[in-house]
Amino acid sequence: MDIEVEKKSKVCTVKHTPICKFLGCDGCEKCSLYGHDVKEFEKQRTNEIWEVTQSNLPWEADDFHNSETCYFCKKRPGNKKIGYGQVELAHPEPAVDKNYVFGILGADKNPVGSLIPFPIAICKDCKRRFNLVENIKFYSVSVGFIIGLAIVYGFSWTDWIKYSPIYVNVALVLFCMAAAYGIGRFLARRLIKKYENEMYFKVFDIPEMSEFEEMGWFVYREEADKSRMVITKKKPRQNFNFFSMDTRQPEEPENAED
Repeated sequence: MDIEVEKKSKVCTVKHTPICKFLGCDGCEKCSLYGHDVKEFEKQRTNEIWEVTQSNLPWEADDFHNSETCYFCKKRPGNKKIGYGQVELAHPEPAVDKNYVFGILGADKNPVGSLIPFPIAICKDCKRRFNLVENIKFYSVSVGFIIGLAIVYGFSWTDWIKYSPIYVNVALVLFCMAAAYGIGRFLARRLIKKYENEMYFKVFDIPEMSEFEEMGWFVYREEADKSRMVITKKKPRQNFNFFSMDTRQPEEPENAED
């Protein structure tokens, strides 16, 4: 259910437009178009861009974060939601324009005209599995760093270490870190294989996401084995919604002056 939010600005030219309801859903003070010296024509242009972005979104877009059950569980319904797996979804439309909020130059092979945060309900078990897969590579690098230092200091009495240039010792530590990272990547793939019958690691493997893919959406900078994702407890904004069902939202106080 949408929460009505009071707007205090009397001069914003995009007040009560789709971009206002999206970026200003928590009030003007928290809107990126308010109080940041954004020119009025830029606000209008941003609203036009957002309308194109919004037109490419399925009506069910808000179901993924409003759901009380996890979308990453392979069983349906999933376990109880405890947070969100947030990915960056990209779309080729509107035409790329680097000067505005939603238009960026595509760094990937796919052109990027729209880039939006997309939170998806996730449960405790799926969060634990995903974080384990995500972090094991970095844990491995830390272990490699410790091993490298241990080798350097453990053999510091030898002529090979004692009389070598400092860059040799640094290279040894970096080699150990790189080797450990490779092992971590291998272990991450093994964990994905282990848990693949229990959860989806790639967003577009989720059956309910098929309409997004058909409409041209893709995960920005997608990884080979899993989606690039951040686990959060909260949505990007408290009243975050792609589509507001309340035509008055954000609501003005009574007797407000234009």
